[in-house]
Amino acid sequence: MGVLASVVVPVYNGMPHLRALVDALLRQDYPDLEIVFSDGGSSDGSLEFLQTIEDARVRVMTIPSGLGAAANWTAVTEAAQGEFIKLVCQDDLITPDAITKQVDDLQRHPAAVMALAQRDIVDAKGDVLYSARGAYGLSAGELPGADVIRACWRQGTNILGEPLAVMFRRRPLMDAMPWEDPNPLVLDLMLYEKVAQQGSVVVRRGSVGAFRVSTSSWSTRLASEQRRQFTKWQRDFEAAMPSPPSTLERIRARSGMHLHATLRRGAYAWLRMKGAFHST
Repeated sequence: MGVLASVVVPVYNGMPHLRALVDALLRQDYPDLEIVFSDGGSSDGSLEFLQTIEDARVRVMTIPSGLGAAANWTAVTEAAQGEFIKLVCQDDLITPDAITKQVDDLQRHPAAVMALAQRDIVDAKGDVLYSARGAYGLSAGELPGADVIRACWRQGTNILGEPLAVMFRRRPLMDAMPWEDPNPLVLDLMLYEKVAQQGSVVVRRGSVGAFRVSTSSWSTRLASEQRRQFTKWQRDFEAAMPSPPSTLERIRARSGMHLHATLRRGAYAWLRMKGAFHST
């Protein structure tokens, strides 16, 4: 037996894309893997589908309905038994070698608390819109975690991307629990911040999966709210800096946030026009 790795998936009405994710997880080539699903009260057949999976690597758990995303993310994360843990949202995908690559990254960099890679952006149909996105401005290799999070603030966007692009080392992740959602559209970045402050981040160029942009993804339905919540995160992060940023840094951070918000709105509008945004 090697080192156990865990993939955890919080589920709430995950159809129709949950089937594709399950297929992707069962094709993982990492030999010592557990896959944990946590259903938070689905009414679309998600739990019934998960309960049909016959694979020794898979566990299915439930939490009471109505507790919200952060509670489900926390419950399934804390249920993981692996030394290395990756959370994947129900709409997304990972490549067959994703776990193998990121476990290797963490094993080769013992001080790293997180492994980060790029991901593709796909539409509701699974067609690739953009390849190898994320990790903007970060060089490959091991970087101080505090510098990586400061780069998110400075660039005005979550350059780490969605959880599918990240793998955590167990102890620093558990020390950072729970996932919190006072600003639910940045709950991933808020946890990244807590984990990254504990060590370094190892960055890999190249995609380990795909983030799906569609009507089934709650993070794509609220472009204006995304901007508001990220602005609040920026302000909170800035207030906690050990030394105040320069005026130029502040201007860059604000302009970057507005630029990325505008790009997101344009991308969503384009997908709606081409009929590739709707999940059936």
